[in-house]
Amino acid sequence: MPGLFIITGSNGAGKSTTGRYYLPENIRDNYEPFDGDKLFMQKRKQVYKKVTPSLKEAERIALAWLNEEFENRVTGAISNNDHFVYEGHFPEDENWSTPRRFKSAGYTIHMIFLGLSNPSVSELRVLERAKMGGHNVPPYEIQRNFYGNLIQLNNNFRLLDELQIIDTSEIIPKALAILSNGHVTDAVPVKLLHGWFEDELPSIFDLVYIFKNPKGFTKES
Repeated sequence: MPGLFIITGSNGAGKSTTGRYYLPENIRDNYEPFDGDKLFMQKRKQVYKKVTPSLKEAERIALAWLNEEFENRVTGAISNNDHFVYEGHFPEDENWSTPRRFKSAGYTIHMIFLGLSNPSVSELRVLERAKMGGHNVPPYEIQRNFYGNLIQLNNNFRLLDELQIIDTSEIIPKALAILSNGHVTDAVPVKLLHGWFEDELPSIFDLVYIFKNPKGFTKES
């Protein structure tokens, strides 16, 4: 059965670097994730140099190309019954249309979610990346993605066949919870979960609590 593999999470959480190492080895070795941010920047630069001196027009052309390219690759993968890997953000319900499309086509849906402790860390990571020539993101979009991703994940996680929630706030990433078909299969102790996990992922948090405390022990146990 083919699989859809999604890498998502906060801006600056390491989707393009850390995220790929949580993919199955055969997927990591044979499939390059579709990185919309990277491809957009490359296309915008190309268009700006060769087509138009207007940065705004270059962005419009690059975005139109990106949307068409993504649709073509999605359609191609489904038509060939092949695996597909991409990274992006899911702050709105419409962003989940692609996973639903693959699900309807008989795919298993796997998501790697990389979380940061708060939006300020996300903003700092993005700023450091931009200074090195990487993709910049305005603060309002960072906030939107930080909270929107979490809220939408809490609402839609049962669509996923597999979900890995990884904290990348520190140098060494930490797996917080792993779910299979909406059920927790592994998790850290509840007291080690960050505030964003409990506040923004309440449905998943409750499942983790039950998993770690099947007899109704207190959170401190």
